[in-house]
Amino acid sequence: ANLNQSQTQTNLLTMTTAVLAPTPLPVATASGWLALLQEPDLALQSHALTKLLACVDTLWHEVAEALPDLEAMAENEEIPVATRQTAAAVASRVFFHLGEPHQALRLALEAGDLQVDVQSNDPYRKRLLSAALDAYIAHRRQVVDEQITPPEDSTNLPIPPLQALVHKLLDASCQSGHAADALGIALEAREEDQVRSILQTNPHLCGDALKPLALVSNKAFRSNVLTVISACLKPEQIDLRVLVHQLLNQPEPVATVLSSLLKASEEESLLAYQVCFDLIDSGDQAFVQTVATALATSFGEEAVTNTCCLQAQRILVGGFSSELTLSFLHKQSNADRLIMEQLKKGLEERGSGGRNSILHNAAVMTHAYLYAGTTNDSFLRDYLDWMKKASNWAKFSATASLGVVHAGHITEAMNLLAPYLPESPTEAESAVVSPTGGYAEGGSLFALGLIHGSHAGSSAQKRTETCDLLRTHLRSSHANEVMSHGAALGVGLTSMGSADLTVVNELKELLYTDSAVAGEAAGMAMGMVLVGSGAGNTHNNLAPEGKEELMEIVTELKNYARETAHEKIIRGIAMGLALMQFGQEENADAVIEELRSDRDPIMRYGAQYALALAYCGTGSNKAIRILLHTAVSDVSDDVRMAAVIGLAFVLYKTPERVPQLVKLLLESFNPHVRYASCMAVGIAMSGSGDSASIALLEPMLDDMTDYVRQGALMGTAMIYMQQSDTCNGKKIRTFRERLSSIVKEKHQSTLTKMGAIMSKGIIDAGGRNCSIVLGSRNGFTKMTSAVGLAMWLQHWHWYPMMHMFSLALAPSYTIGLNKDLKYPKGFEIQCNSKPSVFAYPKKLEEKKEEKKKRVETVTLSTTAKSKARQARKKAKEGGESIKMDVDEKEMKEEEEAAAVAEAEAKAKEEESEKKPKKREPEPTSFRVKNPARITKAQSKVCVFDLDQRYRPIRHEEKPFGVVILTDSTPEQEDDLGAIKAPSLEPEGECAPPEPFEWTAPAEE
Repeated sequence: ANLNQSQTQTNLLTMTTAVLAPTPLPVATASGWLALLQEPDLALQSHALTKLLACVDTLWHEVAEALPDLEAMAENEEIPVATRQTAAAVASRVFFHLGEPHQALRLALEAGDLQVDVQSNDPYRKRLLSAALDAYIAHRRQVVDEQITPPEDSTNLPIPPLQALVHKLLDASCQSGHAADALGIALEAREEDQVRSILQTNPHLCGDALKPLALVSNKAFRSNVLTVISACLKPEQIDLRVLVHQLLNQPEPVATVLSSLLKASEEESLLAYQVCFDLIDSGDQAFVQTVATALATSFGEEAVTNTCCLQAQRILVGGFSSELTLSFLHKQSNADRLIMEQLKKGLEERGSGGRNSILHNAAVMTHAYLYAGTTNDSFLRDYLDWMKKASNWAKFSATASLGVVHAGHITEAMNLLAPYLPESPTEAESAVVSPTGGYAEGGSLFALGLIHGSHAGSSAQKRTETCDLLRTHLRSSHANEVMSHGAALGVGLTSMGSADLTVVNELKELLYTDSAVAGEAAGMAMGMVLVGSGAGNTHNNLAPEGKEELMEIVTELKNYARETAHEKIIRGIAMGLALMQFGQEENADAVIEELRSDRDPIMRYGAQYALALAYCGTGSNKAIRILLHTAVSDVSDDVRMAAVIGLAFVLYKTPERVPQLVKLLLESFNPHVRYASCMAVGIAMSGSGDSASIALLEPMLDDMTDYVRQGALMGTAMIYMQQSDTCNGKKIRTFRERLSSIVKEKHQSTLTKMGAIMSKGIIDAGGRNCSIVLGSRNGFTKMTSAVGLAMWLQHWHWYPMMHMFSLALAPSYTIGLNKDLKYPKGFEIQCNSKPSVFAYPKKLEEKKEEKKKRVETVTLSTTAKSKARQARKKAKEGGESIKMDVDEKEMKEEEEAAAVAEAEAKAKEEESEKKPKKREPEPTSFRVKNPARITKAQSKVCVFDLDQRYRPIRHEEKPFGVVILTDSTPEQEDDLGAIKAPSLEPEGECAPPEPFEWTAPAEE
């Protein structure tokens, strides 16, 4: 019992001691441990560092005073590694709390794996990982891109451990199921090996990699990654395979994919047709031509008999795409003839500039824009005398405008231009060309080039034949600079992107005649022939055959530009060199830098366009930085103007950035910069109807400088393209009325009137079915559109360049085609919007002259009394004559009463009509028939109805452009429409009968 009692007392004593014992409190100060750091004994220092590491998160403000000592210990190689790493870890924590993550990261890397754990959620470690990623990405970009300067704090980071840390983080992300995040980091850090390993283990991410890859500015790295993606793609990912090979500029693999599809099932052949239309949409004629040739080779002898192969060839090089566009623009044209009628009438009014050749030429060009590609030239035919007022170069321009109206109408091109074309020269007659005149002939040669070169999808055979004809005229017309000018531009348009050495040599011969006008055209034409080839660059796209000769020619061009005294020739060469750099990105940097540093402002002018076209659509920060710097620093107004306009080309894929960038430039003291800012906003935001951009340009409409007002009018017209009357709170109506009033005002300057006249054509271009489109549906930059827009902007210096606008215009249509490339009329698309939002603008109405109403004469009372006296006097004289007079009077009274009754009835009817009828609510959706105009904005609210007979082969995409359809019930008959040339379309109500054989009756 005593034993148990003593044991109980012992337990109670133990429990009491445990309760009363003081709990270990957090360290209140670190001064003791910091004092131990000054001791010479390493064991004491190591013990102190261990204790400091435990309390540094709460006492870092005290430890911060010892940072120099801690850093010295971390770098002292005489003390043990473990002690050095602990000192680095403590210092790293202090720097983290001080808000210097780069210094914290440097010391943490020195501490080894002790402090950096990629799986931890600790704020310190998370911040270090973020800083590590930023530092490593900046370092890799500096190494790979050679353009981004890393942060100053990260320059002294040890790279091997930093790289190991990032790789460890990427591996951990992949293992935890975040492979997409790891892929994004690898692309940002330009880690090709890491991208390869991620895609090999996660091939489903190949499609996701393309979007962030498009933002990578380094072309070489992008090409390497695309090669990796093409190797990792699965066979069933057909669209991605074609897209990747097209980005790599590899036509042969694309032809292989098409060949396998066309030889497979019917559904896969339909997909092949859709791919063919996508290739045409990109606008690279040389690439499409190579694909078509390789496709024919893969089929061998069957290429002539295989229906699917023939259909694909028809789409690629047979001109079917161009026929489709032409047929749509001709049939669906909503052009308003009254616009031209009123414009002509307004110009002919006294004092409005009717005799001004500048305004007359602008009006002719407005007609060309209004009816671009529609083949409708009835206005010009009705007013031939008005058109014939043009003389000299205006005559050249007026004749060439037919090429804009009939763009793509290749079947009737020769017949249309026959009255104007010069006679086909022979060898004997080659020296007989007159040195004077030839304006209509030169204009017709230019028109021939516009007809065949405006559409990338025009027939390759017809284009080649026309090019040969134009080259014949080019060789024989050196004596006449006007005809040489037209022939050179025509040759450039018909052989665009071909990089044909023979053609380039013929143009070079014309250039060396030292004729100012012809030389300018030759320089630009050489640029069009070599567009996108990168000729003159170390890395280029030229074929091995003739590569060295073309490189020499480019060098000769640069030398000739420095030697010649003609500014026009220098400008032609500068623009030619710019066109060669299209899409070359950093490969063109050397040439651009050479042009930028030239003393001649015209060569620097060319450098701005070279930069804009080389980085077109990339959004490159480097290009934007150079353009903005030039826009505010160059001594030449033209160079500054070109630099500002170049921003629109570089940023067309993110157009909303352009108004933000040029907002301050619109307030510049330099009118050239203000003009260019207006044009840049107009080009970037074309067809959007953006109210903020219009508000930005609105003050410029009243600018004190006339050509700034011109730029503001044209820029606003571009933004309003294809917008309905409800756009921007119905302000578009006010703008249209303003354009008409400016033309009629007597005191407006000629340049402002010219801007208003051209704006009338731009806002309703192509029968109100076209807009400026620089990008294709798949994200490629359309070569023809970019070239056309860059050349059109040269109208500032040389007005016949106005016709190049035709190349930049693209129809906004959606058309569904079946396996026979005919359009089912029963196919419809659902548009989830009110019809008024995307309706055509209301056409103008002729003002009817109101007939003056006849007012009855008031009869005075005195007159009535005198008449009554005369009547009584006659009555006394008696007789039947009085009765007759009375009868006539009664008849007149009856007629007057009837007339009054009729007038009252009419008045009642008019009042009832004037009473507002109850407006029915507008439907919130409607169905669009096939084919139809669907703008890009409208396509976002349109969806395919998958319950109908015809369904798209790619139902996940938005309805825009050509859509290939599958037929769910092919055994049933359907109403199909065939694509026909406008010359074959019936003009009247009755269509011509189908072809039939007629046998003469036998004689009795």
